Parts: sequence; structure tokens; C-alpha cells
Amino acid sequence: MRDPHVKAVYYEIMSGEGISYRDPEALEFSNHLGSFYASENRLQVMPTEHFASGTDAREALEPFLKAWEINADLTRNIGMLRFKFEKIDVIDRDPSPPGSPQVLHVGSISHVHATSNFSLHLTCSKYPEPPAAFNATPEVTHAYRRWLRFHSGKEPLQAMSYFVLTVAENSASGRSAAAVLYEIDSDVLRKIGELSSTKGDGLTARKAGALNQYHDLSSTERHWLEKAVRLLISRLGEHASGAQLSRLTFSDLPDL
Repeated sequence: MRDPHVKAVYYEIMSGEGISYRDPEALEFSNHLGSFYASENRLQVMPTEHFASGTDAREALEPFLKAWEINADLTRNIGMLRFKFEKIDVIDRDPSPPGSPQVLHVGSISHVHATSNFSLHLTCSKYPEPPAAFNATPEVTHAYRRWLRFHSGKEPLQAMSYFVLTVAENSASGRSAAAVLYEIDSDVLRKIGELSSTKGDGLTARKAGALNQYHDLSSTERHWLEKAVRLLISRLGEHASGAQLSRLTFSDLPDL
């Protein structure tokens, strides 16, 4: 090809263990990256920009797809949506004369796929909507991966929660600054720090108890902390998108 142009990129739509789609409604939308059409477990993306190679097109598109996956996990259930690269359609905007040899490079097939175990099976009739305001920055991705480790039983809730809180604080140069930057009541961040630092047993506590005295999280505290951390990771991604944020307060969380 003398002037290759990526017309479309195709992905298989997958889901984690315990989740499936049955005759899902087609989903169609457009943004600055291109036109998206999801139907029958396949996503077609027609890029807005000109890309001469599938590699370049995928590098532009897949951060958005990753953000879509993470956002769906945080707002719905883990494993709601996964994208696996299938193929690209390439056209030649300056075709060679008839009979000339042509070579097409499509790149390798790769994907990131995370699953979690479920005791119940969830059957869905709609794909999760794409996030209107959520970016998967490195900070968001690090926090999200630790959150997945907790849900897969590989890390205590307290350690994961404190890590996510530290990511937010470090990105804003302190807890008070994080409260302002991410529009979160300082009391919410303080409570996350308190529960993740001072509660736990001999296996889960971040700090050793005095004279081996430990106070584990109550079921109410555990539920609150899980919800607060999930919202905090979402808030990191929402802020990264440049969206106008509404203030996150105790009223947005379960009762303690």
C-alpha cells in the first residue's frame, strides 16, 4: 500500500467469570476518537483521525477502552466489560497500479484481561455505557489494580485502602490539598485513613496493636470503607478527565 488508512478497528466484547450478555442492545456513540458501534459481542471503531497503521490506531483508542473497562468495574461489577483486539480494516488512499504487489501490516493481537470469581451468574441485556468523564491515568490504574487484588483475596482491605488514599494524597501534595483538588470532604479522607490504619487483626492491621490488642473492622465499617475507596478511585479518574466535580460528602456513603 502506498497510502494506507485505518478505516476501522474491531474488538471482541468479553466479560469476566460469572457475567454474560444475552441479546444485548446495540450501543452506538461518537466522541473525539471516532464512531463506536457495539453489537453481538463485537465493537467496531471508526477513528476520526488518519492512522497509517493499526499499531498507531490502537495506541490512540485503547486508553479510552481501558478507562471504559475500569469505570464499568467501579460503577457496576468487576468483569463487566473487557475488549480483545480482533482485526483492522485498512484501505489504500493511493492504490498502486493493477498487478503491483501489496503488503499489509496489522500488528499483533494482545489484550489485558482481568477476572474475578463470583458465586452467582449475572446475565445482562445492555453493555455498560462509556464513561463521559473518566481517564485511566497511571495513578488511577495503580489504585485500581490494588483494588482488584483486594477483591481477589490477595490483599487486606486496610492495606489496599491506605494505598489508594496515599495515591490521592501524593498526587495533590497532602491530604488537605487532596480534599480540595478532588472535591472530597476532609472528614471522609480522615475516616478512610483512620479505618485503614488503626483497625484490623493480627493479619490485616497495618500497625501493630499495643500489647497485642487489636480492634478489627466491624461489618458496618468494612462496608463503608469498601464503598469510600471505590468512590475515591472513581474520583481520581473523573478529576483526570477535567470534569466539573460535585462535592463528595458523608451523605454519599453508607451510614457508620
